Amino acid sequence: MQSRSVYFIACSLVVVLLSFGVQKGLAIKCWECRSDSDPKCADPFDNSTLSITDCKQVERKEHLPEAQATMCRKIRQKVNGEWRYFRSCAFMGEPGIEGDERFCLMRSGTYNIFMEYCTCNSKDGCNAGSLHGPAGLLLLGASLLALILSKVRLFRLV
Repeated sequence: MQSRSVYFIACSLVVVLLSFGVQKGLAIKCWECRSDSDPKCADPFDNSTLSITDCKQVERKEHLPEAQATMCRKIRQKVNGEWRYFRSCAFMGEPGIEGDERFCLMRSGTYNIFMEYCTCNSKDGCNAGSLHGPAGLLLLGASLLALILSKVRLFRLV
């Protein structure tokens, strides 16, 4: 009887943990800045003097009248040896794996040009830098469940 209550508690804990990984619908807030006008926008990112932007409030683009900003974007460029960073709401693109910013498109060209384009929708402000999104919660929940279930099986054997 006691093993059933332990199992119920374990499952409840996993459900609670996983609920934190649920993403919001179309509402996301992103950092908006340019390193050429604000050095704090570069990496390492310092958002201490910036306010986060609600992407629902961003003006629609004239050439994309139906598109809504539903993701965050971070662009890192190297032009003639100088790094530039741009962070903003994104109207187009594909969010990385599980909406994580660490999945990026990289392009390089002639004349010492390199560009990295990252989009994300895992959480508000995800275009700040490295993240630990819902995948981490899933792993933690699965590990806890496996640990508790192994203890329940041990109780049955004793």
